[in-house]
Amino acid sequence: MLTILLLAALAQAPAPVAAQGLPTGAPDAGTPAPAVVPPLPVATLTPATHELFERIKGRVVQVRIIERRSGTKSSIGSGFFVSAEGHAVTNYHVVSSIVHHPEDYTAELVRDGKESETVPVKLLAVDVIHDLAVIRMDGAVKDWFELAEREPPQGTRLFAMGNPHDLGTTIVEGTYNGLLQDALYDKVHFSGAINPGMSGGPTVMGEGKVVGVNVATMGNQLGFLVPVVHARALLARAREVKESSPSVLLAEVGSQLLDNQQRITERLLATPVPTQTLGDYRVPGRWLSFLKCWGDTPHEPENPYTITNYQCSSEEDLYLSSDHRTGVVAYDHAYLTSDKLGALRFSALYTATFGNDAGGVDATKEDVTNFRCKEEFVKVGGLPMRTALCLRAYKKLPGLYDLALRAATLNASTSGVQTSLDLAGFSADNARAIARRYLEALAWTK
Repeated sequence: MLTILLLAALAQAPAPVAAQGLPTGAPDAGTPAPAVVPPLPVATLTPATHELFERIKGRVVQVRIIERRSGTKSSIGSGFFVSAEGHAVTNYHVVSSIVHHPEDYTAELVRDGKESETVPVKLLAVDVIHDLAVIRMDGAVKDWFELAEREPPQGTRLFAMGNPHDLGTTIVEGTYNGLLQDALYDKVHFSGAINPGMSGGPTVMGEGKVVGVNVATMGNQLGFLVPVVHARALLARAREVKESSPSVLLAEVGSQLLDNQQRITERLLATPVPTQTLGDYRVPGRWLSFLKCWGDTPHEPENPYTITNYQCSSEEDLYLSSDHRTGVVAYDHAYLTSDKLGALRFSALYTATFGNDAGGVDATKEDVTNFRCKEEFVKVGGLPMRTALCLRAYKKLPGLYDLALRAATLNASTSGVQTSLDLAGFSADNARAIARRYLEALAWTK
């Protein structure tokens, strides 16, 4: 069972001790004067964890999503007050069901663990790109967090707070490790345990200023925070909102996603596609730094052919709902070759492994339409290819689509490359433009 982590206080520098037995006045010529070490300024001393916890725990709340029909909690997360007027910051993924299904869900918060004193809250503003939301309760609060104006130095001792597994407010000590490098979406690497239920809670420095919002974990003390700059920006927007509604917020989500895909598209199309050697071919390699690429050739001696795989992915996505993620760029190449199969048997294998199933990222029928595909034979730079290009529309977010491209080279009798590209949450025109640029990077090296 997890318990509240109350870590030992930092050892304080002892006060200087007066020298004993020394006469007043000038020291003896043969005796060096004792060194006087000034005490460490109090402002720079980090408080003990239990002292910090007691001072700020009342500013952290549990956010509950309530299913209307049963009147019981459907999910929980954390949040924290950021204004005297009752504004609180949490994660978008904590409150997303209110945006997508307002007829089924509402939200409330619990302060100081008082189960009998739940407080209804309104959702005022969302930032789906950075997984943030601002909620507000009616009435003033006496104690709230100040949002830091800048990121702390790398290595700074931090404290994450939240309500893990519905066990009550918890404080976890960790370390600030700076922004993730080569990431598509801004995140802070936090060396500390962020457990389920702590999402949306604050991570603070010793003086109590918030430097990040808990958002995700990979386990093994690998946690991630939303940088405080995005929380500051969203709070400023939320302060201007008097009333909001799920329909307005859903439209805002769509607008943010359209802006985001335009930014990604411009980055991709502004950069020539680097290529990677794969057998007798050149294929799209690591297009931009936010893509992570891997390759391997499985060793299966019993097979009369070999398949070498090379794949790249953004390894990040945007949360829309528990069943729907978006904001993905991913592609995969498979080089098939055989010196044992003849042309006819290889052709049969090659046809069987061609992935004309659209696939794509996970989504439900409530979220997206069925894929509509166009399959044809084309030549790209003189290289004959079989292609299948598929699009499906987002039902609640007009103008957004998922694209799935599947292609196979057709120029050799016992070898070839099959490639796939998946884009989630792009306009149809931008998705086609990226797919076209992607295909144009394929080439035969012989």
